[in-house]
Amino acid sequence: MGSLAGMLRQRGYRVTGSDDHVYPPMSDFLENEGISLFTGFDARHLQPAPDLVIVGNAVSRGNPELEAVLDSGIPYTHFPEVLRDEFLQGKRPLVVSGTHGKTTTTAMTTHLLRSAGLEPSWLVAGLPRDLPRPYHVGKGDWFVVEGDEYDSAYFAKFSKFLFYRPQLLIINNIEFDHADIFRDLDDIRRVFQQVINQVPQSGLILASGDDPVVAEVTEQSPAPVQTFGLGPSNHWRAADIRAEPDAQSFELLGLNGSYGRMRLRMWGEHNLRNALASIAASAFVGVDPASISAGLEKFVGVRRRQELLGTVGDVTLIDDFAHHPTAVEQTLAGLRTAYPEGRLWAVFEPASSTNSRDTFEADYVSAFTHADAVVVGAVPRPERSRGDTPFSAERLILQIRAHGIEAWNFTDTQKIVDHLLANTRAGDQVVFMSNGGFGGVQAKTLAALKDQVRG
Repeated sequence: MGSLAGMLRQRGYRVTGSDDHVYPPMSDFLENEGISLFTGFDARHLQPAPDLVIVGNAVSRGNPELEAVLDSGIPYTHFPEVLRDEFLQGKRPLVVSGTHGKTTTTAMTTHLLRSAGLEPSWLVAGLPRDLPRPYHVGKGDWFVVEGDEYDSAYFAKFSKFLFYRPQLLIINNIEFDHADIFRDLDDIRRVFQQVINQVPQSGLILASGDDPVVAEVTEQSPAPVQTFGLGPSNHWRAADIRAEPDAQSFELLGLNGSYGRMRLRMWGEHNLRNALASIAASAFVGVDPASISAGLEKFVGVRRRQELLGTVGDVTLIDDFAHHPTAVEQTLAGLRTAYPEGRLWAVFEPASSTNSRDTFEADYVSAFTHADAVVVGAVPRPERSRGDTPFSAERLILQIRAHGIEAWNFTDTQKIVDHLLANTRAGDQVVFMSNGGFGGVQAKTLAALKDQVRG
């Protein structure tokens, strides 16, 4: 929503917003963009009356500001409809979808097209470090957009990506997630089949060939399909993968054989798949292999995606957005490769709506076995609907400990900082994992370590 606000302001609109939970780095971005943000919701925020209200998917009936919109008759709509009607018209949408890796793949694809001089438009949900801002309307034909399967608004219970009309669709992976809106994996398959059915025969679907669910939903695609992944049957794949001091390199095998060695300054097999999707998309758009290679090697990434916060007293702090068992497992496995020496700490906040339930509790036990020590924080949004069993951090850490891994649960952010300060040692890596604000524990830990080193 923040990137859309910036795009509308760039178009000359006056834009304000209301939200309960805005935290850095997005809050800093909005302030720098000159967008006024109200904390909390209040009918007074609608004075003077706006011409249009864009309702986010976290806003429900009973919200005082929404109720004032309905009572006053102010026109209202939702995010993907505005994006489609105001910005995607006349462009060729390149939509990046999947349960994991959307933001990184969107930013990486945009970076490769931009580095090749194609002047794409883009909208990234996070804050990319390789782009001047997370949104831009360029002169080129292509608009690279993150395609979320989450719903659009309380009055539009449709996945956002169904509004984007992709001409090139990337599907990174498909797993069960968003238990607050999807009943099961079949429910998610259904919406992906709907977006697949929108891709024209002149377009392309780039599908993960390593994901059996993706293979299943693309089997009857009316549009052409090319696969990417690490398996030998993929159209685009990485071979001879090597770990280097600051990157991983691989031989790129594509439609026309070997494209030579590529270097990626990110870790983990999941990021190799993200890169392969971006490479294949760039090739379809018309970027030559040399430009792809040069652009890929320069790609740094996205804020809060394996973002290095700093190393203090030889303790390395990393911030990551992982909030699903698969993402947690893949991130930890990748960091284990990047930092083979020293202990790996996973500090996890169960911040998503799904993580307030016990849906993935058992899966997290396996995911965290890649760490040497685990700290689980409080649930910031406890589940209150339809009798679902709530997530239990206490239950989770007992199961993790049964695997011989040290684990703790702290409901207070300062207690997490104090615990890390007292128990980390030189050579350790600490990765914070949350899709929420986590009470600012990342910055607090970094500051505390610096104070400790200064003595």
